[in-house]
Amino acid sequence: MIDPRTHTNETNPKHRACSILHQVARGRSQVYRWLALSFYAPDAELAHALNAGRIVEDILLATVWLGEDRKKFLTHLGKLRECASSAWSDLASDYQRLFGKSSERVPMRESAYRWREASALLDTANQVALALRQHYEQFGVAPIANHEDLLPVELEFMAFLCECESNEWKNNAAERARQLRLQERTFLDDHLGRWFPEFCRRVSDRAPHPFYTALIFLSDTWLNLEYGPGYVPARSL
Repeated sequence: MIDPRTHTNETNPKHRACSILHQVARGRSQVYRWLALSFYAPDAELAHALNAGRIVEDILLATVWLGEDRKKFLTHLGKLRECASSAWSDLASDYQRLFGKSSERVPMRESAYRWREASALLDTANQVALALRQHYEQFGVAPIANHEDLLPVELEFMAFLCECESNEWKNNAAERARQLRLQERTFLDDHLGRWFPEFCRRVSDRAPHPFYTALIFLSDTWLNLEYGPGYVPARSL
């Protein structure tokens, strides 16, 4: 990832701005993709990326544009780096304890956190799934049925939107890029921003494996920066 603050060959001011914003959106997409991958059940790809230090290095490179705000990630990324020697079996075991089929699991579905907005949990699940499908269908995205409100799916969708935005900036299509930025904000307002902090708090209360502790606080810090005023970080709940 090139540092967008210092590297561009564009001389036209508009094109230069688009080039910088292209790199910023691409970096944001990269962060969302790693977060999404990390919240899926651990597999060989995740274990290899963690052991090789790729997750930490990619996120560091993808967030250069943040400047001073980037320092907010360093502690959590350092903790993540310390997990490089973690065994796949240990990650899988803790994943099952936290998010598996146990009655004490922490739900990873948006609908489980928004029951107050409907008369019944089933109504909430149906309403959330419908709203999400409408978001996804606008962009030709079709998650597996009944997976619409899973956390990693929502994070992947944000990564997809950011990648689309990045491509529009690359093509100097500023208006289309701004519309995508609005779509990203709407998705955070209507979905992730409404339930992710509570999810983080519940996970941290379960004293998870150091990998999931670092992941939770890294993700919470990222969403706080992305959302801005109005976001309630998990540690303040």
